[in-house]
Amino acid sequence: MTTKDAIHQDLAAVAELIAVARSALSQDQLVDIGEIPEKIRAVMGSITDLPPDDAVELRPLLIALLADFKSFATEVTAKIADIETTGGSASRAAAGGSGA
Repeated sequence: MTTKDAIHQDLAAVAELIAVARSALSQDQLVDIGEIPEKIRAVMGSITDLPPDDAVELRPLLIALLADFKSFATEVTAKIADIETTGGSASRAAAGGSGA
């Protein structure tokens, strides 16, 4: 059985993945975000295995994480729209903006 502390660490790890992806997106870098939804599902599944009192304590953290992920998804959508509007590509933008 997963403990409340382990789930709290898992939530923090997913939040860090989102932060890293958000940072990469803001710098026009390509980033693989495919693992984030699965990790969120895994954490949510672990929470359902906790005793109700422990699960309730984690609810605000999960809600904040989901809101952060939703906000990030909005940023990704905006970036895609921007790329489509300008006719560019994320890889070209990253290459041009890297200073290399």
